[in-house]
Amino acid sequence: MLESRPVYERPGYSTLIGRIRNNVRTYIRKQIELPKQEIAEIIKANLNAAKWFGIAFAFLFLTLIAFAVFVIGLIAIWLPLWAAALVALLLFGGITAFMGWGGYKRLVLRGPTRSIQSIKETVRWAKARVLGRNAS
Repeated sequence: MLESRPVYERPGYSTLIGRIRNNVRTYIRKQIELPKQEIAEIIKANLNAAKWFGIAFAFLFLTLIAFAVFVIGLIAIWLPLWAAALVALLLFGGITAFMGWGGYKRLVLRGPTRSIQSIKETVRWAKARVLGRNAS
């Protein structure tokens, strides 16, 4: 006769290890999903603002072209047209370099901070579990 084990019997090591393996896989998948989700939220929240900045940039570009023509015309009162264009080119190039350098110095890039913090907490927890309660 075929005998079956009772349902309430304690699981064996292979069953427990399999459960642990599946739980670790699930946890790792969730940890990978968290930064993706956080970055998607950041992009989605800023997409509308980016559209407005794009339109403003287009009009700024047109304004700068008109301003450049005005400056060249103003300098052309005292200098020949080609010299006025050269002076305006050097002036605008210098201003662009100075402003670009200032922006570069103020640039701050940040990553998905919640995800990084969550991973650090997980590593601390795992170390405490593996090495004992006194491990930090």
